[in-house]
Amino acid sequence: MKKYLLLGFILITIISYSQNNAQFITQTVPASVHPNEQFMVSFIFKNTGTTTWEMANLYRLGAQLPEDNIIWGSNRINLPNDVVPNNQVTINFTFTAPNQIGAYYFQWQMVQDGVEWFGEKSIQVIIPVVSDINDSLMSAGHHLSVSSHIVATSFFHWYDINGGQLSGPWIPINGRATWTGGVEFWKQMIKEVMDANIDVLYVELIPFMEDKRVNLFIALNLLRSEGWDIPKVCPFLDPEITYSILGFNGDASTQSGKDEIVGHYMRFFNQYYSVNTDAFADDYIYTQDGSPVLDVWHVHLHIDYYNQLTRNDVTSRLSVAFGVSHSIFNNSIKMVTNAISPTFTFADEKVYQFEEQQYKIDKDWNGINTSLLKPGYWDQNVRNPGYQLVRDGGTHYANSWNQVNADPSIDRVLIESFNEYDEGSGIYAAQTDTIYKKTDGGMNNTGNDTWSSTNNPFEYINTTTIGASQFNDNQELNAKIIWHNIPDTMQAGETFTATILVRNEGDIQWNASNNFKFGEQEFADSVLFGPARYLLNDTMDEISIYSGIFRGRVKIFNIEITAPTDTLGTFITHWGMLQEFVTWFGDTLEVPITVIDTITKVVNHNDNAQCITIYPNPLTLNSSLHVKGNFNKDDRIEIFDICGKKLYGKDIVNNIHVQTIYLQDLIFKEGVYFIQVTSKKFKYSKKNIILK
Repeated sequence: MKKYLLLGFILITIISYSQNNAQFITQTVPASVHPNEQFMVSFIFKNTGTTTWEMANLYRLGAQLPEDNIIWGSNRINLPNDVVPNNQVTINFTFTAPNQIGAYYFQWQMVQDGVEWFGEKSIQVIIPVVSDINDSLMSAGHHLSVSSHIVATSFFHWYDINGGQLSGPWIPINGRATWTGGVEFWKQMIKEVMDANIDVLYVELIPFMEDKRVNLFIALNLLRSEGWDIPKVCPFLDPEITYSILGFNGDASTQSGKDEIVGHYMRFFNQYYSVNTDAFADDYIYTQDGSPVLDVWHVHLHIDYYNQLTRNDVTSRLSVAFGVSHSIFNNSIKMVTNAISPTFTFADEKVYQFEEQQYKIDKDWNGINTSLLKPGYWDQNVRNPGYQLVRDGGTHYANSWNQVNADPSIDRVLIESFNEYDEGSGIYAAQTDTIYKKTDGGMNNTGNDTWSSTNNPFEYINTTTIGASQFNDNQELNAKIIWHNIPDTMQAGETFTATILVRNEGDIQWNASNNFKFGEQEFADSVLFGPARYLLNDTMDEISIYSGIFRGRVKIFNIEITAPTDTLGTFITHWGMLQEFVTWFGDTLEVPITVIDTITKVVNHNDNAQCITIYPNPLTLNSSLHVKGNFNKDDRIEIFDICGKKLYGKDIVNNIHVQTIYLQDLIFKEGVYFIQVTSKKFKYSKKNIILK
């Protein structure tokens, strides 16, 4: 018996002695990368086990999230050398970014292939893969104040084809599987939000499916790069889910505990700024009078000593983290919280968010009266027996908006959710003829209901559009011209196709059926440079989906303008939006156009703009574009797409009369482009077509 005991002791000793273990020390990871970009990452790991990491015994770094993925081009990284216990190793590796834009997890762990994964994993990070966009169309956002009438909604990000919230009763218009959490999905959902005239998104903040939240921020950035004025974003911290995932409560009684609580908001802003790096990024964070607004829900259940967290605790930490680069964080924060639940002592606004089962309920706090609107509620797919607040085809929601607009004391409207799915409270576009009732797991789906009394998938979006336009402070008709290439010099009789980008800044949507047009404003007896009216097409620009060009969206007009043939000189032209037979509105674009004689133009070689030739047209993706002319120092060639986005720019070498652009070295696709030559004395533009 003693022999067996001794042998067992020896075996236990050997097993405990021969262990694999690793400590993660540090890593250097880029803030963002471009599609297919190669980039270097340096890891440092320490061997804290009792065995040597021998390359011959297949000790390597392996990919996690998910395990063995090849998202970054490889799932294994070889060690540079064997690593004995208690030694560190620096592992450098060149990764290749995915070819699709989006946010991707990045995490690695030591592995002995064929034996086990072991030790600490590298810090889980999200690396956004972003396009190399031109930010020339990005512009300053409008600013909200405490006195503004603001429409907000809670906005959830927990969506994947087969993950996150899956059990809602109201199926999205194109099916739940289309809720991928990817960038294109978010762009479509943002359009629905903008169609509804919503000003602010309270974006759910939990440590789960965070790559989807970064995808949302990428989508917002892409729309801004096209000139859109998108809704503001505000972090909506959910302590209940957050600390359930983390496995501990927040603690506001210690400095480290306060760091941890405020750190969740910091993570949100870090993710936002990782992909919104332009000069106007701060304008799309929700602020009131320049102060960042934060939201929180049910702090008393999962944050111990919550009453010991102060406004200064939050403000000072955000200021240290962001104040140097983003001055808004040097201002004192404002806090939105629940109306009923015990909450922070420094709450600026209170609202019955996810607290009461009522269609409309108001809370006045600090002189700010907020109406919570709930279109309906149905959680019988996730709780048994669950609860149902019927929609009745949308009548209760419409009545709630009518009550809001009949009450001048209301300052804010919070729609309980735009896309909360499992509890069935969202207002997204949904199928009208299908209700999903989960029957497994003992779910007690006894109720029935109707999404829309008129069979309209956009029932609640359209109701919100009308209600918000009556409630907010925006003008009904307004427009901003954000880019154009109308030439300032034309030959007599010359025809030029100009591109003008106009953004709807008002609550009323533009469409052809209501006679919205772009036009030249000159009087009938003045010289016109074309038909003077340029029409919308209700079969384009998704007007058939959203009923019109909604607030914040950009409309591209490609207009043919023709210089007069019988009159030379300089003409002051004026361009803008109008509703025919009603009014002109918004920005007026004033462009002086000098019309010169064709013969003079050819003979006068000092006028370089008239000596420029661009060829061939059309051309193919594998060919070269040639720009010929008498160039001067500091002249520049640029190429824009049909949306006005700059894709190429190069200063001209003035002793070379033919500039060659090799399209095969650039990222172009089939379509219409504008080649522009700019000098201190002239600007010359020409439309060119690229074929496959």
